[in-house]
Amino acid sequence: MPAKQPKERPLTVMVLDVSPVTWGERDLQRAASDKARLAAGKRSIGPAIMDELLSAVQAFGSAFSSLERESALVLVGVAGNHAAVLYPRPDALETFFANPETRLDTSSIPSDLTQGVAELVERAAKDVTSPASTPTATTAAMASAFSISLCLINRFLVAANAGVSALQDSHIWHRGNADDEGVLSALGGGGSKSSKTRKARAWSPRILLVQASDDRAGDYNALMNCAFACKKLQVVVDGCFIPSPRGDKSSAFLEQTCDLTGGLFLAPSGAAQSNKALTEVLLSVFLPPRSCRSKMNLPAINKVDFRARSFDTGEIVDMAFVCEKCLSIFKNKPQGRCKTCDAEIQARKQPRTS
Repeated sequence: MPAKQPKERPLTVMVLDVSPVTWGERDLQRAASDKARLAAGKRSIGPAIMDELLSAVQAFGSAFSSLERESALVLVGVAGNHAAVLYPRPDALETFFANPETRLDTSSIPSDLTQGVAELVERAAKDVTSPASTPTATTAAMASAFSISLCLINRFLVAANAGVSALQDSHIWHRGNADDEGVLSALGGGGSKSSKTRKARAWSPRILLVQASDDRAGDYNALMNCAFACKKLQVVVDGCFIPSPRGDKSSAFLEQTCDLTGGLFLAPSGAAQSNKALTEVLLSVFLPPRSCRSKMNLPAINKVDFRARSFDTGEIVDMAFVCEKCLSIFKNKPQGRCKTCDAEIQARKQPRTS
């Protein structure tokens, strides 16, 4: 008896932090660590370098496409202030959206990934060496890449829905079964007659954020807006933070995003980053679909840091100033205008005394 075909096609948008400054520092740390450990006859314990990340991503892409013949994987890269789609290349992506019944060519993942990363790193490196460089150029604009991921998912949903916006009828956006990948009813037309004639299977989207840079304090608002959008549309967001010995050990923003959307979060450290261990992490933790996760022993988010942080400095604060327009939190009172929304800060009127 032939196996029953699932009602949905898996769609994963994977965001990769390839910031040149971050990975350049990691490469120097790895070389120094390996030299010392090799002299003592010991194996490497990381941190992971760029080549290991790209190798792990290629293995993940091959395994993901092997699980489901009609699945789709999109790779988005972010380096400094720049973010772009790495795979598929723009022409191939537009061709697919014009003909959604076709399949993406997964054999081009290695070449497209390498070419896309090289182009993105080159653009980011120019910003770092520019005289007008800003401090944010050394970290990753994860919020921008997160936004691009949501836009791509919407384009996939629109293409599968015969060109009708997936956000047109918000009241029919629900999943039939919370234990599996679920079916987005809107993609089937909400039970209309026209839905019976559509042959394209609906997409089951999720996002995987792979971050190596420290959090950007100024990106918190944008990142949380994307997280709430995913929560509303029931798009699971998984997070993999790759810490370095001299940087943050975890990402508070990524933890909150994964906890809010019901995704997985892991921060592999030490030997879990070297000797192809990063490939094992991606395949064993983040590859399984949502329908299998309840039956597997996967890492859970036991403790999430929800403490308030200043939007301009990233410091944890107990008392702070809050913008009445955008609700941004600041340790020190902004002068003149809000640093987040640029709203004018009006002086509080003193009560009259008799």
